[in-house]
Amino acid sequence: MRIHKRTAAAVAVALIGSLTLIGAGTVPAAAEETSVALPSASFRDIVVDGVHDRVFVSDPAGGSIVVTDYAGSVVRQITAEEGAAGLVLSADSSKLYVALSTVGAIAEIDTATLTETNRYPTGADTSPQTLAMAGGTLWFGYTVGSSGGIGSLDVASPAPAATLVPSGRYWYYAPTLASSPADPNVLVAGEEGVSPATLAVYDTAKGGLQKRAERLFASSPSIAFLNDFAVTADGQNIVVAANNPSEHQIVRLSDLSSNGFYSSWQFPNAVAVATDGTVATGADGDFVKTYRPGSTWPSLHEYVVNDLQRDGLAWAPDENRLFAVTGLSYGSAPTLHVLPDAGKLDTALGFQSPATSRKGKDLTITGRLSAAEPFPAGTTVDVTRTDPEHPTGTPVGTFPVSTATGEFTFTERPTETGDITYTATYNGDGRHMSATSRTTVTITK
Repeated sequence: MRIHKRTAAAVAVALIGSLTLIGAGTVPAAAEETSVALPSASFRDIVVDGVHDRVFVSDPAGGSIVVTDYAGSVVRQITAEEGAAGLVLSADSSKLYVALSTVGAIAEIDTATLTETNRYPTGADTSPQTLAMAGGTLWFGYTVGSSGGIGSLDVASPAPAATLVPSGRYWYYAPTLASSPADPNVLVAGEEGVSPATLAVYDTAKGGLQKRAERLFASSPSIAFLNDFAVTADGQNIVVAANNPSEHQIVRLSDLSSNGFYSSWQFPNAVAVATDGTVATGADGDFVKTYRPGSTWPSLHEYVVNDLQRDGLAWAPDENRLFAVTGLSYGSAPTLHVLPDAGKLDTALGFQSPATSRKGKDLTITGRLSAAEPFPAGTTVDVTRTDPEHPTGTPVGTFPVSTATGEFTFTERPTETGDITYTATYNGDGRHMSATSRTTVTITK
């Protein structure tokens, strides 16, 4: 297995354009990616708790939930969760709900203590597989006998009880469920493992399932063997990962008509949408790619991934950390990969300075901060100087960056001869990665 982020160096050169650089170029300061083998026998679902900075990974074969921190280190393995499959968090992240596929129940886990606090039966012979929150209700996709269906559990009730809810169609298997961050009453259901694939959109405002739209994807586009899907942050579209076609299709939530696609290579099998709208797509044996909200090209970042698992992507609520699960297909254990800056733009930082300057004369140096999207007002760059009198460095100052050009300028009057190295540091923000650059000027008599 390999997971590797595209280097920022080529991007930095392209962003800087015609600026003349003297000395070292941009040095990316991104947080380091990590990969951790999980103590799991299988994988089915992953969710991220932004309140407690925890990642939950279900293991149906082992009957457990593996809990890690944001660095991927295992915090606890919650056992005796028979057939643990689909996962979903409550709106306040105080509870984790787990579909227990082999015992016909949904477990409620306290996310602070990481212990099971309640267990709710889903009905005789039912096997709950998938979960989603919509309309203040917990919804579950289940199988019973040779067919599937959708049920609900009013977790806000003093005595929650599961109900099997008519959905207006026949499901061969347990439908996968997703909700809309922009419309809390919307529930989207899709059936995996069949061709052509089907999606249905429901309104849950009145407690039942009122169908808004339904489509069998036989053409334009033809979609077969659904693996994963997610609603975009604005609630306008659904991004679909399926074995065929070999792109992540985008369909409108309103009527399920085609609305473009994200380029992939083969067997798209995962998709995740961050709270700010950044989209992550993944395919088995292909790239994991991230895209800015509303953009399908070019990708923001690319990660070379082997053996990405179906449903194996999840964003942290900070919109920058992306988690990916690989493994199993080649006999290895599931592995959690932490991609800490997947939602941030690469940043280029460079200097324009003379190679030499005279002692006692004004030395003016200009730098430029560049990225594919503008920087917020008030952005600054810190500059330090290293010279024979200050071998460990001394601050020169903090300088504002022009919102129009990205440039910053400072002037000094050197009093000694020799080499002076200036180091500029941009600390990054919620959308841009940090960066550091250096230039050296030789001071003569």
